[in-house]
Amino acid sequence: MPNQRKRSSERSLCPQYVLEEARRRIENGESKRKVASSYGMKESTLRYRLKRKEAATKLGRYDATLSPEIEQEFCNYLEDLDNMFQGMTPKNLRIAAYEFVVKNNIPHHFNAEKKMAGKHWLRGFLSRHPDLSLRRPTSTSIARAMGFNKPQCERFYKNLAELMDKYKFPPTSIYNMDETGLSTVPNNPPRVISKKGKRAVNKISSAERGTNVTVVNAMSASGHFIPPAFIFGRKRMKAELLDGAPPASIGMVSDRSYINSELFLNWLGHFKDHTRPTKEHPILLVLDNHVSHCTIGAVDFYRANNIIALTIPPHSSHKMQPLDKGFHTFNKAATVGCAAECFKVSGIYPYNPDIFTDADFLPSAVTEREMDDNQCSESRQENPQEATPHEQREPVMDNEPRASVFNKEPKKPSTPRNAFTAIENVSLVTEAPAEPVDQGWKDVLGLNLQSNGELASMKQHVSRYTVC
Repeated sequence: MPNQRKRSSERSLCPQYVLEEARRRIENGESKRKVASSYGMKESTLRYRLKRKEAATKLGRYDATLSPEIEQEFCNYLEDLDNMFQGMTPKNLRIAAYEFVVKNNIPHHFNAEKKMAGKHWLRGFLSRHPDLSLRRPTSTSIARAMGFNKPQCERFYKNLAELMDKYKFPPTSIYNMDETGLSTVPNNPPRVISKKGKRAVNKISSAERGTNVTVVNAMSASGHFIPPAFIFGRKRMKAELLDGAPPASIGMVSDRSYINSELFLNWLGHFKDHTRPTKEHPILLVLDNHVSHCTIGAVDFYRANNIIALTIPPHSSHKMQPLDKGFHTFNKAATVGCAAECFKVSGIYPYNPDIFTDADFLPSAVTEREMDDNQCSESRQENPQEATPHEQREPVMDNEPRASVFNKEPKKPSTPRNAFTAIENVSLVTEAPAEPVDQGWKDVLGLNLQSNGELASMKQHVSRYTVC
C-alpha cells in the first residue's frame, strides 16, 4: 500500500443538516448550482446526494480504528506529557494505541505479533491532527525541571510586590544582571560554495577550539543598557583586548575567565557609576543567586550604595531572568522594545505574578511525592514558611476499565518534596540598613545571631541556599 494514497474522486462529506438546508433553499427558488457552490461542492455531487435518502457520513468503505473523541483524548494526553518534558516517542505511541484497543475490545487491524499500531496509522493520526508534529527535544536537566516550581515563583513575586509597594520603582530603576559565555571561535561557520560530492569541506579559523570569554550585561525595563564587562582567562589585562568593544566597556581577568566575588564587586562599582542610585531614588537589581552575588561583601555594597538586590529562584533563570528570555546584546540590537519585552515576558515589569500557567509548572510536578498527615504536620512545624500544598498532576494511564481514555484519579493535595524544599527557606532581599550590619543581617535572615562569629558562619550557608 502506498504511503500517501491519492483520492480518485472529488467527493466530499455532506452531513444531514447540510442536506436538509440545501433542500430548503432549493424549494425557496435558489438554483442547485448556487447552493452547491456555497457549500464548496460540485453541482453533480449535490444532485447525487439529493437523490439518496441518507447523508454521506464518510468517504470510502474503511472505518477509523479510533473515534474522533478518543483521538482527541490521545492528543490531550500527548500535550500533557510534552508540557512535563516527558514527551512520547512515535514507537511508544503506537504501543499505547495497540494496548488501548486490546484492553477496550475495539476492532482493529494492528499487528498482533509486534503488539503495536502500524506506521500508516501513526501517519494518518498525525495528518488528522496537524497541530501535532514530530520534534527533536532539547535536553533539560532535572535540576531545572525541579527548580522552576510554583511555591518558589510565588515567593519571588511576593518579595517583588513588597518592594514595588514600598519603593514605587519606575521602569528606569529596575535592572537585570546576568553573565553569558562567548567563544573566540564561531561554533557555526557560514556556508561556503563547494563542489558536489566532496566528502569534507573545511574553512580556516584562528583555532579549532576557542577560549571562553565571560560577558556581564545589565539592562533596565526602560531600555537602558549598561556597558558590558568582559572577563578574560589570563593573568594580566591588556587594553588591546577591548579593541572593537562597545564604548565604556571594562575588562577584567581571572584564571578560568569566570566571575568570582572580587570581580563581581568590581562590576558593582561599574554598575553604580552608570546608574547613580541615591537614597531618594534607589535601584532594584534582579539577579540570580550565584555564590558571588550573595557574599557578605556584596550585601555590604548593596546597602552602602542604595541598591536593592532581589534574587530569582535557583535553576529558574530560563523562565524568570529577562536577559535569558531575550539575548545578550549591545549597540544596534540593544533596543528599548527588546528590553521592555524581556521584562514583560518574565512578569517583572509590568508586574504580573500570573504570567506562568499551570502547564509551565508541570515538569516540577512529576518530581513531587505525596506525604501523609504526620509528615506534613512535622514539615510545617520545622518550616512554617513553606508554601501551601498544591495540586498534583498524574501523567500515568489509568488501569481501571475505560470510562475515558486516560482516566485520572481525583486530584489530591501534596506537599512539594524536592531538593529545594529540603533546605532552609532563606530569602535575600537587601535594603539600605538603618542599623549596623550585624543587626541588619538579623533582620534580613530572620535569625538570632549573637556574635560576629555566628555571622561569619552564615556566609557559606546563605551563598549556597539563597532563594526568593
